[in-house]
Amino acid sequence: MAQLLILFSVLITFLLGCGGGGGDDSGARSAALQAAQVSAGDFHTCARVDGTVQCWGDNSSGQLGDGTGASRLTPVTVSGISTAAQISSGGLHTCALLSNGTVVCWGSSTSGQLGNGSNTGSLTPVAVSGLTNASAISAGSSHTCALITDGTIQCWGRNLFGQLGNGSNQNSSTPVAVSGITTATAVAAGGGHTCARLSDGSARCWGSHALDQLGNTGLITGSSSSTPVTVSGLANAVSIEAGTNHTCAVINTGTVSCWGDNIAGQLGGFWTLLATIPLSNRTTSDTPISVSGISGATGAAAGFVHSCATLSTGRVFCWGDNSNGQLGSASNVGFVPPGAGASSTTSIVPVQAGSITTAVEVTTGLFHSCARLSSNRVLCWGLNTSGQLGIGAVEATPFPTEVAG
Repeated sequence: MAQLLILFSVLITFLLGCGGGGGDDSGARSAALQAAQVSAGDFHTCARVDGTVQCWGDNSSGQLGDGTGASRLTPVTVSGISTAAQISSGGLHTCALLSNGTVVCWGSSTSGQLGNGSNTGSLTPVAVSGLTNASAISAGSSHTCALITDGTIQCWGRNLFGQLGNGSNQNSSTPVAVSGITTATAVAAGGGHTCARLSDGSARCWGSHALDQLGNTGLITGSSSSTPVTVSGLANAVSIEAGTNHTCAVINTGTVSCWGDNIAGQLGGFWTLLATIPLSNRTTSDTPISVSGISGATGAAAGFVHSCATLSTGRVFCWGDNSNGQLGSASNVGFVPPGAGASSTTSIVPVQAGSITTAVEVTTGLFHSCARLSSNRVLCWGLNTSGQLGIGAVEATPFPTEVAG
């Protein structure tokens, strides 16, 4: 059985990963976006360009930050930002870490996710209250978190499941300290949960455990935790990414491990075969599962029901749901072994995104993905109903396509 599974993995990687289209220079425009970082939100995407920020896609809540509520098919400049050091796109809001350690956010603030003491949204950036020494940020669905230079974490916004980590379930429109975290080196805000990588390579998560996304075997599936719990069996993590209902970590060996929701194979392991067999009911995992066939990983991203990773070779591989072409494999077709009960758009083993060979970063929204190349050009693929691919049109594409400048 193991040999058969390996054969399937090699075969599908060859067939879908080497397909036409989606190369580093395919469809290149003379005016292409040049970015230092890219971050995909639910239905919008933003890029850091030097110290400024440009965004495109859905702008129904002002998450593009240009002072309007008009969606954009190509990038527009966020108002008033000139010293951005990092950006993070959330559900209906976006945040930027500035070079002086402060944070600004814009868009929806129905749960206080802008962090300025108000539940009123803003079409332009507003300062997060009281933050002066942040070193990293992460915007989730309706909450936001910041890593502080002393190894602590502060979060704000929606807290229904305890995703702010302060021991309560009350929303907060200003930052609150996460309980018991003092040695964090990274933070990742997801749908209703948050995770942190610690300096010893372990990870802790808090918030919703409805689909095992906290990765702790001591918690009951369907429960939640308003304070951090340890991810079971995870060691030597170098980065961590939280999706809507699942979480992935890059390990120092170059592998990727994921846990949580697995309804579409977004955990990416051969273990996920169990989730495709009718009546198995194995659609979540409360322990990290090693993604099959991934080695030399330098980064990872977790979306709604798909995940992606960048490799040291510059290639990008994605797995999970492909119904909108978000895996970038030149079609909406997925891969499941013969006799399995999963959808034909599901790929439970990683497939190569186009023919990208110089990627240095990958990011995922709900149903789309983007990669930044070593040339600083940005390619996006998948769902495009709001223009979140930045290609000047609203047609979806399974081909990695260059974002217009």
